[in-house]
Amino acid sequence: MRLVHAARARLRLLFARRDAESRMREEFRFHLDMEAERLVREEGLTPPEARRRAVIAFGLAAQHEDAMRDGRGLAWLGGLALDLRLGGRMLVKYPGLTAVGGLAMAFAIWVAAGAFEFTGQVLFPRLPLPDADRVVALERWDAAAGRAQPQALHDFAAWRSDLRSVTELGAYRLAQRNLITADGESLPTEVAEISAAAFRVARARPLLGRALSEADERPDAPAVAVIGHDVWRARFGADSGVVGREVRLGRTPTTVVGVMPEGFAFPVAQSLWVPLRLSPLDYPRGAGPAITIFGRLARGATLDEAQAELTTWGRRAAADFPGTHRHLRPRVMPYAQSVALVDGSALLVTKSSYVFFVMLVVLICGNVALLMFARAATREGEIAVRNSLGATRRRIVAQLFAEALVLGGVAAAVGLGAAGLGVRLLVRAFEAHSGRLPFWFHAGLSPWTVLYAVLLTVLGAAIAGVLPGLKVTRGLQARLRQTAAGAGGLRFGGIWTAVIVAQIAVTLGFPVVAFSVYGGVRGARTMVADFPAAEFLSARIALDREASPGADTSLAAFVARRRATARELERRLHAEPGVVGVTFAERLPRMHHLPHWIEVDSGGAAPQDPRFPGGYRTSSAAVDADYFDVLGVPVRAGRAFHAGDLAPGSRVVIVNESFVRLVLGGRNPIGRHLRYDWRNDESGPLSESAGPAPWYEIVGVVPDLGMSAAADPKVAGFYHPLAADVVVPLHVAVRVRGGDAAAFAPRLRAVAAAVDPTLRVDDVARMDTLSDAGIAFSMFWVRLLGVVSAVAMLLSMAGIYAVMAFTVARRTREIGIRVALGASRRRLVASVFARPLAQVALGVVAGGVLTVLLRDVEEATPAALAGALAYSVFMLGVCLLACIVPTRRALRVEPTVAMRVD
Repeated sequence: MRLVHAARARLRLLFARRDAESRMREEFRFHLDMEAERLVREEGLTPPEARRRAVIAFGLAAQHEDAMRDGRGLAWLGGLALDLRLGGRMLVKYPGLTAVGGLAMAFAIWVAAGAFEFTGQVLFPRLPLPDADRVVALERWDAAAGRAQPQALHDFAAWRSDLRSVTELGAYRLAQRNLITADGESLPTEVAEISAAAFRVARARPLLGRALSEADERPDAPAVAVIGHDVWRARFGADSGVVGREVRLGRTPTTVVGVMPEGFAFPVAQSLWVPLRLSPLDYPRGAGPAITIFGRLARGATLDEAQAELTTWGRRAAADFPGTHRHLRPRVMPYAQSVALVDGSALLVTKSSYVFFVMLVVLICGNVALLMFARAATREGEIAVRNSLGATRRRIVAQLFAEALVLGGVAAAVGLGAAGLGVRLLVRAFEAHSGRLPFWFHAGLSPWTVLYAVLLTVLGAAIAGVLPGLKVTRGLQARLRQTAAGAGGLRFGGIWTAVIVAQIAVTLGFPVVAFSVYGGVRGARTMVADFPAAEFLSARIALDREASPGADTSLAAFVARRRATARELERRLHAEPGVVGVTFAERLPRMHHLPHWIEVDSGGAAPQDPRFPGGYRTSSAAVDADYFDVLGVPVRAGRAFHAGDLAPGSRVVIVNESFVRLVLGGRNPIGRHLRYDWRNDESGPLSESAGPAPWYEIVGVVPDLGMSAAADPKVAGFYHPLAADVVVPLHVAVRVRGGDAAAFAPRLRAVAAAVDPTLRVDDVARMDTLSDAGIAFSMFWVRLLGVVSAVAMLLSMAGIYAVMAFTVARRTREIGIRVALGASRRRLVASVFARPLAQVALGVVAGGVLTVLLRDVEEATPAALAGALAYSVFMLGVCLLACIVPTRRALRVEPTVAMRVD
């Protein structure tokens, strides 16, 4: 406790120094007054004389003030303030070092703080809810299967009545539904079927109307919905009279009863909430739809107490229902933990990125330390004088640390500003590519990130200030005596060589990665699609499983309804003016196609790519019988699909021309067979226990239609006929002639809504722009890597130039003497250039090794390799330039002048 009190007292003195000084002087005056009164009273002196003698006896007040400051631990404040002021002057005196060093540290803090903020939001979500740490999630963990068991309707009902440590228990399940407004517009909307308790758990009040209530959860209650702020603005024009208005969710007429405030998207990223009306009575125990359960810890209850209560409940349930609960282990956890987006090995990799960014800061600050060391070397005489006048080595090092701290403080302000901008751009890029992020993501910097940046600044200042200080003050007096005797001066040692090599190695990796990513983007832009893609409007279509009251809800009935709905949509679209073709496919051209590994029969094939020993890397898609006809693509050989191929279990495929070239080596494909070794789609990887996959006969060849970029081996692909029992979401392609295909989008939605209100149409886009979102997202990373590469390269160049120039300049005297003694100029130049060239060469080699470790060099594009080579040559050129100028100057110096150089 004494330490705590002492620390609090010193903090008060630190932050209320003026008050402390005032109290100290008041104490001195009081002491002098008491002594003067004593002298008047006991010795009969006059008040002025008594005052004079009291002052003499007390001594100099300034000395007492210093002594008291020392006793209070404040002496260092005066020295620190002086050092900081001196550091500020150094920034002005050396503008070049200030600009380069400050930019370097700002760059490091920018990258590290931005990455810390974003990965922190991914790994450790901080919910923007009142008392968010008391919001919890409950789940049933299947210990035997090693995964959560979400069919928990019965347990949810039991927990609601039994648990005392968790209150406001609720559950939700997520879905997408068509929101159809009064004007007939139908758009898919993210919907949460959720308990009314959610609004109490989140402690959120509606902006208009009311939230959901328990009465809304009754099966016979009218259908109601609460809409989000974004839906209210986008679909209802922020109309304050929206409450009470009727809309349709799919087929269901629904009344809007409330509008939530901006930013509310609980439980994840939803914009519309309807009551959860699932009853455990409708399902056997352990069955039913998957739900997620949440709640709030009761007042005074802890997470451990809640877990203990839940564990006890779980044991009882295991005894009562061994058939379904024997392996289940109920558990409770912070809600933020339950919605974390990364887990498993990805979590470990993401966490390890913190180490990488700290190492980046260390490396860049090592570069700044090089510059600081060069500047300290030019101040060697000044430092020696200070040392001779009594300044200790620690005092000199502290001053250099303070100078670096001032530089780092300025850099931290700039870096944090840039990090805030970078996080906003990153969030915007993610949402443009992948849709709305979870509600706990934000585009600002948290206090933890600011604290992280402060700690990095102190670390960077320690590296950039302390290391050069220790180096320049080591053996200072002995070195000065040697210098006076002509034995040279301060030199760069092995540690600085290591810094230069590491810096070149790291900066070499950035351009290679940037070029490789850009190569992928360029490949996507040039993806072959040998048909008029701009005439097609594409969309993703999906059908709700819900059926009319009393209808058959089996999977077979749903498949039949889906098939009938698709055909009806096709029929009605054909009737629209301007529509000349409609077809369906699992994936359309220019979309991302997942890679598969296949093998072919023994009829001869091309050599297999050694990078993929598991088989030929190819793409595939299921398409309708008229797919190629609607696209206007000719069949090069064999035949197209016909209606008979659409039967379930069909074993025919059509391959593209790249397949013939890359897999079959140009041989005739008709009649040949292929089968999957590993299938990477909704059907999942083929398991060994399932036996070998069936063979598929090749019946036709078509041109390449944009399954992948030309540089990717999975440009080789094939097509299955779209079987009638396929239930995955489909894509529709509508060919519109005589106008902009994108203008047909509203009509497509209207026709789909007229066919079936539960038929959702989203991702609507002209087919030639399907890859634009992915390209834009990739280009964001290319630009980011480009900026990082350019800044890293600039800093490396500046650092190397400064260090090399300084090194050569320090050898001016040696060079002059060797010239005077008749040394060959060629040998002198070679001796000067040998060290920097060796450092750069080592850096390039180390960078090459690092690049290979980061990325498969065989996948690097020729442009990436050419860029890396150009960068290496450029680096060598800068080093040569850094050496040439001072070397020429040194060779021109007269020996008599060189002898006078100190």
